[in-house]
Amino acid sequence: MSKEDLSGRRLSYEGHLCTVRWQGEIDGLKGNWLGVEWDDPSRGRHDGTYAGNRAKYGSENTPKGGDGKSSSIVISGKEVDEVGFDVISKKQSAWSDLTIISLDGLHIDSLYHQSPHLQQDHGKETTNFPAGLNWKELDLSRNLFNDWGEISNICKYLRDLRVLKLNGNRFRFVQEEATHTFEKVAELGLANCAMGWDDVRTLCNQRHFPNLQCLSLAFNPLNEPPSPLLNLQLPILTTLDLASCNLCTLQTLFPLADLPALSTLNLRSNPLTNLVTDPSLIFSRLRTLDLTSTNLPNLSSLNPIPTTFPILSSFKTSNTPLTTSHPSSRLITIARLPGLTTLNNTPIPPHERQNADLYYLSTITPLILAANTAKEEEAIVKEHPQWGHLCEKYGEPESITKKRNSQLLTSEPNLSATGNNKEKIYPPLSLGANLINFTFYFHKPISTSDPATPPHPNQQNQQQHTQSLPKQIDIYRLKAFLGRFYSIPSLELKLVLETDEWDPVPAAKPEDDDWSCSEDYSSDDERRSAGDGGDPRKAKAKGEEEEGKQKDLWVRREIELVDSTRPVGFWVEGKEARVRVERRDLGIFE
Repeated sequence: MSKEDLSGRRLSYEGHLCTVRWQGEIDGLKGNWLGVEWDDPSRGRHDGTYAGNRAKYGSENTPKGGDGKSSSIVISGKEVDEVGFDVISKKQSAWSDLTIISLDGLHIDSLYHQSPHLQQDHGKETTNFPAGLNWKELDLSRNLFNDWGEISNICKYLRDLRVLKLNGNRFRFVQEEATHTFEKVAELGLANCAMGWDDVRTLCNQRHFPNLQCLSLAFNPLNEPPSPLLNLQLPILTTLDLASCNLCTLQTLFPLADLPALSTLNLRSNPLTNLVTDPSLIFSRLRTLDLTSTNLPNLSSLNPIPTTFPILSSFKTSNTPLTTSHPSSRLITIARLPGLTTLNNTPIPPHERQNADLYYLSTITPLILAANTAKEEEAIVKEHPQWGHLCEKYGEPESITKKRNSQLLTSEPNLSATGNNKEKIYPPLSLGANLINFTFYFHKPISTSDPATPPHPNQQNQQQHTQSLPKQIDIYRLKAFLGRFYSIPSLELKLVLETDEWDPVPAAKPEDDDWSCSEDYSSDDERRSAGDGGDPRKAKAKGEEEEGKQKDLWVRREIELVDSTRPVGFWVEGKEARVRVERRDLGIFE
């Protein structure tokens, strides 16, 4: 029976790959047995403990994969014959014409066993490997390689190789000083190779891969914190795939923060529950982050992103708890991350950005209004870091402004006496820019037929009431609002807008009360008033007496706001408006 040491060798059994972890005899069983670790963990029938030996077992007679040839093809359990493959085989035999070579899953364990062009003779290599090969991409994934030297020997003849995929292999012999320099390789696949951070540092550095731009380390056990001295020297690496590496915290990735060109990071299918890191861990050039299928619990988990990834523009959060924790998670995610241009592969147009910001403001405003103390309000603002930025961009909500003003008036009752009457300037797209400050006053008291029922307090004569309303509100809604305020049916209200404009009124004849604009005025004072060109400001400058006479000829323009769906902003110009509220004479309806 062969006593060859097979420890560490890569084998295959019925197409399933494994690595030999133990070799020896077992009491009560005949033959020499192998303990193997399956690449597919579901094939293991126990935890490796059998008869006191901790390993997973297979017989020494387990057939090994070798030539990868098959006389037939099985599709859905049926054998089919190969037809027309002779032409394809002829083209594939022209090695010098091929650029993409895929040897995925062919159970190759050595270049010398597989290639008739390069053989091993007494431990010495013959270099009759085909010359002039133009291979750009080579895929050796899911084979039986366990010595990195085999890969170096293959690739040193491929001067133009750009893409090298070694996923699913297990490398145990890695000698840094004997590793070939892959000068032109820009993309390297080392997924599911059971590599730790130290192995990554040994293989993936500027010395071996000076032009590496894309690296895949998915399905490797990289959850253990790396050495503080670990430094990945890959100056032009732009894309890194760390999917399914069992990463629980971003702090494990501190060696990546020093990569000067890293712009795309894939962390999908990792058990990440938060993104909190050390303040010094900043990915200053990262633009694309994939957190698909992670365990981020809620939208508050996104708060560290603007600090850790300051220029992030593309973000993926599909199939995570945070996308189901809120019905409008997309809008809030966009508002929380102001630099995003793409979310879950969908571009963010300007109008969606604006809608998201305004919606986010509307969700935070009730929380701040409900805060009873400054400490509670500070905690809410800390929970929503974009609050201040959005208030600067769109203006602080009017309800928040009123709350602050009431707090100021309570603490400083003489604040209005400072003379600071500057009008607040709102951004053009904000809600404050579309508000009108109305001053309503009731023209005369309401007489009631029942002396025991006094009028409503808001119905006192000339009592003023100020209210900020959007200019888009129509007259029906305005009357409904005032009807509730004055406790009067809205249909009985008459609204008169008092403008700052003046209209001329012809003087009356002395002998009658008829109006006429063709007769001369009866006094010199009236002629002087008419000679002022109808300007009330000039009349005011002439003194109180002449101003009184001038008012006899000019009246303030008033506009009745008739019932309609037309917005009140159609009549009001500016930010201030004074409206007289009257109650209609019910007799006109009888």
